[in-house]
Amino acid sequence: MFSRRAIYFDEIARQRSVRGASERLRIAPSAVDRQILQLEQQLGVALFERSTRGLRLTAAGELLVDVVRKWRRDFERVKTQIDALRGLRRGEISISLVEGASQFLSQSLKSFRDLYPGIDYRLQVAGSNAVVDTVLSGECDVGLTFNPPESHALRVEKTLIYRLGAMIPPSHPLAAHPEVSLPQCADYPLIAPDDSISLRDVINRIWAVSIGTNPRFAIVASSVSLMKTMVLNGMGVGLLTAVDAFDEIERGDLVFRPLSEDRVSLSVLSLISASGRTLSVAASLLLQHLAAAMQEELVVPA
Repeated sequence: MFSRRAIYFDEIARQRSVRGASERLRIAPSAVDRQILQLEQQLGVALFERSTRGLRLTAAGELLVDVVRKWRRDFERVKTQIDALRGLRRGEISISLVEGASQFLSQSLKSFRDLYPGIDYRLQVAGSNAVVDTVLSGECDVGLTFNPPESHALRVEKTLIYRLGAMIPPSHPLAAHPEVSLPQCADYPLIAPDDSISLRDVINRIWAVSIGTNPRFAIVASSVSLMKTMVLNGMGVGLLTAVDAFDEIERGDLVFRPLSEDRVSLSVLSLISASGRTLSVAASLLLQHLAAAMQEELVVPA
């Protein structure tokens, strides 16, 4: 139903090359290039700057790509709503999330997929700020992020509040305590997230209050999954939240002991969408499902 030229143009803008777009579209490069040349001739302007380093959108191309992508999103939304009227419950949902929310989302999507097996998903893992940006730009329908900024453009559908703590194997000496202090944890090698993960700011603040020196970590990682692997291999104490290790805690591979400090900043996992944007039926259903799943989780009082 869409113009082939518009679809080809959008894919070239994403891939920044005709060859990359042709591979994604499974169309011969010559056919893709021909459609774009015809589109440029029709509009009377160049849409791409061509160089040895690839293709880059011109000012006219930037204007057009926004319109094309909105057109495609609106069409998918309307198509999903028509399918819903026919009782089909089909569609695609794009979700942006921080890595720490991956296990929560995985569990929730499993039960949601049982209800609506015809819905497809496009998942994008990003940093906390990037998740907000993709939701506000319309690139993703729904976001799961930690500590989002207050904004009229952003709608927080539901929140879960988690405490920072020690992630350790059941055999670790700290596992014998219901709570642990940061100085207790610092007696062991510490495994912490790097600055790309929003939890690091929380750790830095509580370290300054409880210990006062510069933070000392044996291992710093840009991946929560890698941190958990290090903990499982006995490399040290991971500074994480319970939401980061749902599966491992449930299986008994790891245990979580919250920090006992009174002034520990809480980590807030938020389910977000863009204010004023009408979601597809499929995305609206998922939003309700995730909110209900978050409601069932244990919330630590602020």
